[in-house]
Amino acid sequence: MAKNPILKQKYEEGYLDGFANGADYGRSRTVDFFVERFNGLENVPGIGSKTLEKIRKQLGEEYFRRIE
Repeated sequence: MAKNPILKQKYEEGYLDGFANGADYGRSRTVDFFVERFNGLENVPGIGSKTLEKIRKQLGEEYFRRIE
């Protein structure tokens, strides 16, 4: 039995949309986890503002939001 090309196209579009949404969700969860862990570094003995700044620069300033 021949498959309906319209249904096949819609299935593929839905699959790709679902995959993209899943990837976005995974990135969002990863960033949230990382931010939580990074923010906890300031409570670790021996890690001060200078060390945090070095880590921030190494990872990339674009990944951090400044709260002033």
